[in-house]
Amino acid sequence: MSEKLSVQKIIRYGAVFLVFVAAACFLVLQGTDIRTVWEALAKTSVPFLIGGVLMAEVFHLAEGINLRIMLRSFGHPVTFWQGMKYAYIGFFFSSITPSSTGGQPAQLYAMKKDGIELSHGTLALIGELTSFQIAVFFMEIMAVAAMIQGKVTPQGELLVLAALGFLINILFITGLLSVMFSRRLKDKLLRLLYGAINRFPVKNKKKWQEKLDETFCDFQTCADLIRRKPRLMGKVFLVSLIQVICWFSIPYMVCLAMGEQGLAYPQIFLLQTVLFMTTALLPFPGAAGISEYAFIRLFSGVFTENPLAAATLVNRGISFYCLLLISAVMMVFLWRYKGRRKMSKFV
Repeated sequence: MSEKLSVQKIIRYGAVFLVFVAAACFLVLQGTDIRTVWEALAKTSVPFLIGGVLMAEVFHLAEGINLRIMLRSFGHPVTFWQGMKYAYIGFFFSSITPSSTGGQPAQLYAMKKDGIELSHGTLALIGELTSFQIAVFFMEIMAVAAMIQGKVTPQGELLVLAALGFLINILFITGLLSVMFSRRLKDKLLRLLYGAINRFPVKNKKKWQEKLDETFCDFQTCADLIRRKPRLMGKVFLVSLIQVICWFSIPYMVCLAMGEQGLAYPQIFLLQTVLFMTTALLPFPGAAGISEYAFIRLFSGVFTENPLAAATLVNRGISFYCLLLISAVMMVFLWRYKGRRKMSKFV
């Protein structure tokens, strides 16, 4: 892919993302008194807002740490700031592309520029993603139990989306683990790729097959390394668990910032878990629109002292838009910094 084409795609994805953001703002502010919303925003507690931003930034920090742990276990001397660079790149491109399709290719490109093999980078991303989804799955089990007991009661389409999100996450985790640890699945995939190479009019078919064999051999070696070191994945999972807990706790920080005392922390945490279940399934860039809509529906009984529109803007601003801005700034800074100085000296 040429640099010009890449820039064009980024601009196109960014334009589509901004359309979704504009639609989300219209949805949130529709029928509300802008003055009361502004007054509520002006009265929010700055220390609690900062606390919420710091908890949100744990999302980036955890992914950077986990990618560093995985890649170093494969023999790559990845520094802390290299890991953070991959995390920021992944979040930014996942946020502006439909179904988060742009994040991992951009991360693999950055890793390749740093001399990391494609197979090693791919397995590191799969391991990090699997750990995150498993951590989320434990939270979702608690949310499903709360829904069965009537403690959390999403209605209508939100209930359907939450149920589908839960089931698809089960299939997603199963699929990821199969790719990492099933030799039979990898052998079938390798034969399928061999067939594709033989059918299509490509030059140097033998060279392509040898490169494919080499990549799958490296991939298998990395998977074997993870199996031999279960403590490695245990460490990654622990980081992911902290990541999810902090991210799902942001609405509670918003409640504290806006002076709301309606519900206790566990109830708000479960509501946020259900919100994630309803939005993870839909292919909207950054879940723009659906996240705001689901927040309004689920948290309508939580924010009673402030306009719900103000609470939605604060929560979404901290949990997503602030992270998107940080990822964009830090991504550019770390990428340019590497060009001026060796990244290893930055630690």
